[in-house]
Amino acid sequence: MKFDRVPTRREDENKTLQRVTKIDNHQIAGVPVIRARKHLLLFSVLLGVILALPVVANAQLTTADVLGTVTDTTGAVVPNANVTLTNQRTNETRNTQSNGGGQYAFTLLQPGNYSVRVEAQGFTTFTSNVIVSAGDRARVDASMHVGQSSESVEVTSPSPLLQTETSTVANTVPEQHVENLPLNTRNLTNLVTFVPGANEGASVDSLSSGQRPDDRRQTSSFSVNGQDVELNNAQIDGTDNNERIIGTIGVKPSIDAIQEVTVETNNYTAESGRTPGGLVSVITKSGSNTFHGSLYEYFQNNAFNVRNPFNPSPQFPQSEFRQNDFGGSVGGPIIKDRTFFFFAYEGFRQIAGVQNPITSTVPTAAEQALGPAGIVAADPATNGLPVDPIAANLFKLYPLPNFGAPGQETNNFLFDPNRTQFSTTFDARVDHRFSNSDLFYARFTSNNVSSGIPTNLPNVTINGVSINPGNGQFGFAGPAKDVAYNGQLNYTHIFSSNLLLELKAAYTRIDNTSNSPNSGTNAATAVGFPSNINYGPLASSGLSLINVAGFAPLGDSNFVPIVDISNTFEYNGAVTYNRGAHSLKFGAALIRRQAQNQQSSNGVGNINFGLPEDGGSASLNNLATFLVGHSPEKAVTPICLLPTIARGSLASTLKTAGK
Repeated sequence: MKFDRVPTRREDENKTLQRVTKIDNHQIAGVPVIRARKHLLLFSVLLGVILALPVVANAQLTTADVLGTVTDTTGAVVPNANVTLTNQRTNETRNTQSNGGGQYAFTLLQPGNYSVRVEAQGFTTFTSNVIVSAGDRARVDASMHVGQSSESVEVTSPSPLLQTETSTVANTVPEQHVENLPLNTRNLTNLVTFVPGANEGASVDSLSSGQRPDDRRQTSSFSVNGQDVELNNAQIDGTDNNERIIGTIGVKPSIDAIQEVTVETNNYTAESGRTPGGLVSVITKSGSNTFHGSLYEYFQNNAFNVRNPFNPSPQFPQSEFRQNDFGGSVGGPIIKDRTFFFFAYEGFRQIAGVQNPITSTVPTAAEQALGPAGIVAADPATNGLPVDPIAANLFKLYPLPNFGAPGQETNNFLFDPNRTQFSTTFDARVDHRFSNSDLFYARFTSNNVSSGIPTNLPNVTINGVSINPGNGQFGFAGPAKDVAYNGQLNYTHIFSSNLLLELKAAYTRIDNTSNSPNSGTNAATAVGFPSNINYGPLASSGLSLINVAGFAPLGDSNFVPIVDISNTFEYNGAVTYNRGAHSLKFGAALIRRQAQNQQSSNGVGNINFGLPEDGGSASLNNLATFLVGHSPEKAVTPICLLPTIARGSLASTLKTAGK
């Protein structure tokens, strides 16, 4: 390798730097190795600088930090002071010493009430209480007074509301508010909307609103900072809690099992970024050294409600409404100071009439008195044609008019059916302390929701089969079953007061299924359709959608049944290292997802009746065209069964920030 001397501006103009101008061919193979060594050396130096520099890591989403500075009355720092932190619920203690700068820090703390005790030779004992929530970095500075250690100075002032140790914009609904806020349906989403910048989703068309067949559970739809309702990120005890097929929350713990809810709206921490909406972090309750429990029953009944002014009288009584929300919780010690349990159960039962009575257009009493043959004969265009037997059976699904003036042709049938929803939720958690350095907990949450969405017309029995007339192309009526459960294991090891490790593993299963009102009945076969409609699978066992121009549609809606199944496996870990006045935290998370979706736009067929010359109104001509089976448009879409899709994501976290 040959070098030329090239003058370069330096502080000493007489000195020069050497620059490569030519490389011999036989040395080319060695150049990458030299560069690789340089890069490795550079990386090692950079890593060493990071470890040496004073850096601060924000608390995790599920844990909190307590830190402070020990000084005397003149403001001089007090090194080597003994600092003890005690969890007032479980009597867990941690010990450390203030460093040469008087600073101390405790990290990876469970939210709750703590006492801080500071002792130093020649000074009185300092004690203070502090309440921390998930994500907090609470500062408790100790001002030591000269005196005997047997004397004590207790500080009762709360920690500052403005936490200068973190730049994350977040709001927390604390335990007291979770327990005392009046919630109409005790839904987790209600707690989220108490946070500034968060609002319930504006549109009922959202897939997570509870009004769509994709997810019939109570609404999970909320918007943060004006973003779309599907662009939020949900976590439970620091692990993923998202359903990624439609973008909704995975599991919802019972309100009595929630210790607090934190909503981050801006400047997200490194491990929780990846979302333009909000990050909702739910922390569940754990047991303590004392037994605590609750029992409750919230009920509503139409007997206490005013009559719906849109519900006509005296034809129909007041719409039925019965809602019962009941349950309880219990928590306490299994082994004092070591093992604790918490369990919560919630049952929800609702039977409710539709918000406003449903009006439909059915054939008039005179038309139904004529019967299919009479209607066909009364229309010159169809007179003499045979009545289609399938259409004659479908005609039976129309009830007699019950609303309006005699002979009224439109909106002449009024129906006030009930919508039902029954759900069961339970949460169980066990915490165990193997030692002051090894902490463990396991949690399981289960949601089981059954819903029934009514149709516009009452059931009719044809050929021994009870058939539901349906409620149109996008009515989405029928039964729905939504099951979700989540299990989690959490382990924390404290190597020393300066080095801590936290490991998590979680599994979430979500099974959302919505069926049509005639699923499983083979209704199409019962009215006379050939066997290629109801040919076997559950998704093909309903009634074809029949649209008769001007009249209430018959048959099952499009896009149901729906089957959405997802499995989520997560493993993550984080290491926190305290050095001097500051700390460094880094970690990684692996999330593996499996998703399966089954859906068809019209798996049992879609048939439209009505000719342009018949007009679009509820006329006898349209009925006649239908009854002779003349359809200008027919469609059948094969059932779409997508294979299971597996997707994995790996995220790493290195989080540092200056004080």
